[in-house]
Amino acid sequence: MRTNKRLINALQNTALILLTASALFLLAKTPLLPDGWLNRVTPPSALAVQPVQAAAGELSGLLGSVHLMITDDSEYGRYGRLCVEESDPLLQQVIPAFREALGSAAEMESVTQPAFRNALSGSSLYVGLLSGLPLAAVAACLDETAPFDCSVCALALAVRSEDTVDLYLPGEDGTVFRCTTALPVSAVRAVCASVAPNGSAFAYETGYTTLAPYTFLAAEVEQPPDLQSDIPPGFTAYNLLTTLDFNPHTNSRYIDRDGAEVVEESPRTVRISPDGTVYYTGSGPVSLRLYRLPAESSGLPEALCAAKNLASTLAGGTGASPLYLCGVEETEKGYIIRFGYQCSGIPVSFPDEADALSVTVSGVSITAFSYRCRAYTPLASDAGSLLPPAMAAAIASLYSGGGLRLAYIDRADRPLSAVWLAG
Repeated sequence: MRTNKRLINALQNTALILLTASALFLLAKTPLLPDGWLNRVTPPSALAVQPVQAAAGELSGLLGSVHLMITDDSEYGRYGRLCVEESDPLLQQVIPAFREALGSAAEMESVTQPAFRNALSGSSLYVGLLSGLPLAAVAACLDETAPFDCSVCALALAVRSEDTVDLYLPGEDGTVFRCTTALPVSAVRAVCASVAPNGSAFAYETGYTTLAPYTFLAAEVEQPPDLQSDIPPGFTAYNLLTTLDFNPHTNSRYIDRDGAEVVEESPRTVRISPDGTVYYTGSGPVSLRLYRLPAESSGLPEALCAAKNLASTLAGGTGASPLYLCGVEETEKGYIIRFGYQCSGIPVSFPDEADALSVTVSGVSITAFSYRCRAYTPLASDAGSLLPPAMAAAIASLYSGGGLRLAYIDRADRPLSAVWLAG
């Protein structure tokens, strides 16, 4: 009898194990998401990014590309390039000089446009930003602290005498501030001597008086590649919910009439649309790391760190292209920080002029964002035909007060070719 009882117990235990394994297998096979485009589940092991909180001083690369004008003596011409990426060896020589100048800047004063242009006629380095930004944001991206509170569209260093280099801070409103620095004259002249003039000029030096005076007029521009724009395969509800610290298996969700999935985890809501857009709002305090500013501080550098961390996490979690800082707006409660895409240093614009990512920071947390997820890849086919810079400048000069810039326009229904934009 004991043998039979032991046999029965063993058979019962085996049966229980088999039933448990069968139940787990069936549960794993059950769809966890509604039918349709969202029913694409990527296992957690396939996610490339785990949210890592950025710290102050880790904003390298956030500015993206800049325009660069280097002058030894304007009588012999200038060296200029458009959309120079931060990894460029020449820009790597220029950045330390501006970092040291910002760190030692003192005695800020307003100067006239003629005085500024006179300074640019000698040994000088001019870095033009793709959009106006607070000096505090630019300084933070260079791992420095802004010595003064102002907005800038460019930074310039100019040798005033044998032992003095001045830092110039021009704004989009036409104001120019000058600061004395402790930067050695040799730091500027060494860079100026390393390049030869290539025929580039500012618009104010040419006959195009209708153009904005500091518009870069390059003698030559290398043909940029054409691009393909796609919603990356990693743009799935599972990936996004996991990346944004939501429960990807939650039942607090519904499909809206336009096909977007809306997921609610009080006090947070995220809306994921089939066209690649994501909207997030948080109506109350959120303790999750991804949405908090480092060091519990509400300063601009910390807000930039949190926004960059979110931008990197979104791009990494979906396989989208990286994002770059293109605007900062101060609000009563904090900041709105805007990002855009760039390819080969050239910014990508949308026909509706919307941002690729707009992050709202209130107090010490991110309370909202809107994101347009895209992946840009160069096409192997021949690139489009970009107008010669001289011809583009002549056309742009027909629009009084405008500038001239390179951009890709993402219309979503065709390959992207770089074009000149006036205005």
